[in-house]
Amino acid sequence: MSIQGSTYEQFIIKSADGFTEVDAASGQFRIINFHYYENILSPYISGVFTITSTGNVLESTTDTQNRSGSLYSALPLEIGCEIFIKIKDVIGKGLNFSSKKDEYQRLYVNEVQVIDKSSTSETLQIRFISKIGWLNNTKRITKHYSGSISSSVEKIIKNELKFSKVNVTPTSNTYSFAGMSKRPFDLIAMLAKQSMPANQANPGYFAFETKSGFKFVSIDSLINSNPYFESYYYDGSNQSSYYKEDDGMDYKVQSLNTLKDQNLTNQIRSGVYGIKTIIFNPATYTFTEIDNTVDNNQLIKNPRFSKLGGDIGIPKIIDNDLRFGNKHHRIETAIVNIGAETSSNNPNNNPLKYIAEASARYNVLFSQKHVITIPCNTNLEAGDTINLLVEYIGDNKTQGPDQKQSGKYIIQSLCHYFEPEKSVTSLTLIRDSYGLHSSKSN
Repeated sequence: MSIQGSTYEQFIIKSADGFTEVDAASGQFRIINFHYYENILSPYISGVFTITSTGNVLESTTDTQNRSGSLYSALPLEIGCEIFIKIKDVIGKGLNFSSKKDEYQRLYVNEVQVIDKSSTSETLQIRFISKIGWLNNTKRITKHYSGSISSSVEKIIKNELKFSKVNVTPTSNTYSFAGMSKRPFDLIAMLAKQSMPANQANPGYFAFETKSGFKFVSIDSLINSNPYFESYYYDGSNQSSYYKEDDGMDYKVQSLNTLKDQNLTNQIRSGVYGIKTIIFNPATYTFTEIDNTVDNNQLIKNPRFSKLGGDIGIPKIIDNDLRFGNKHHRIETAIVNIGAETSSNNPNNNPLKYIAEASARYNVLFSQKHVITIPCNTNLEAGDTINLLVEYIGDNKTQGPDQKQSGKYIIQSLCHYFEPEKSVTSLTLIRDSYGLHSSKSN
């Protein structure tokens, strides 16, 4: 593995009132480590870093005797402080949250903890978030929206949160709804599981922020995206058999830990193989029941179902169970939204179109979960896909990697960890099926 150091080209902390700032380049504090997090299940960026400083760093603006004090007391370092950072790494383009003009391109102190203190120095741990992390809690959505769900989400992000960097996968279904004074991301999370892309075999969206902007994207678009241009290799040794002299082992996986690798009972309970949907129509006082099962080419056996690997196998015991008449393992219920705006009896975003498939889609996507550690690569973002090649356990290694474990994975979350002498990236990878070859929908 390539051991890399990180370079802090800029690291400034500005007081919550905006009048005072300290700079690591001036020696006013020293950075011990820096963690940066992205996650497709989190709508905003977060992280934590540790710094140390001595006394007499700067003159206090709050001390009645105008004494110089420590960073924690004199700045003072507290919630609401702004962080301007620019970090350079060897492989990627680095992290840049140092904009003086764009408030969305800087970070904000969310919590401060003194973890060590003496008469001459202090060590502080600071947790930070991006702007939309705290802005989400100051905004309430009260307007009414109609049209495609994707356009409504884009309006909420751009008009209510004033965030211009938005990447949205167009939805095929429309929905008319009121904000109900919900926080923006509470509302968007509700809309995500009701959204369908143009290919209606894969309902379900994710809403999250990365360093390149906010994304409201379909599961389909993540699966079908092109993977990172370099593959990552793992063989559990310091020297990979895939190692190439000219890459400096930049794409060698240092460690691989399996957190989850299929679970039969969980998949049964989540409705991956069979699910009954019961819908109540308040206009006609009738119930509609629909059984979706894999033996009818539905759910994960739908021909338009995108997969990161090969076909998702059906255990023989489940196949037999379905054949003997047990057509559902999970029951989903919903009420058709009718008459909310007009006297029409047409459903408003009929749950029959997405509720069963979305439940199975989300659950099967997280059926495999691995954590790998690699040399720091800030080009990677949550939601990206990578090719992971795992060495075959056997004598015929020259015939290629393990064809079951290797293949395309989605980065669910990442942590870029920086130290002056060492920087690494930790990736949590998810996948719905085994195999080297993915199955794309049109």
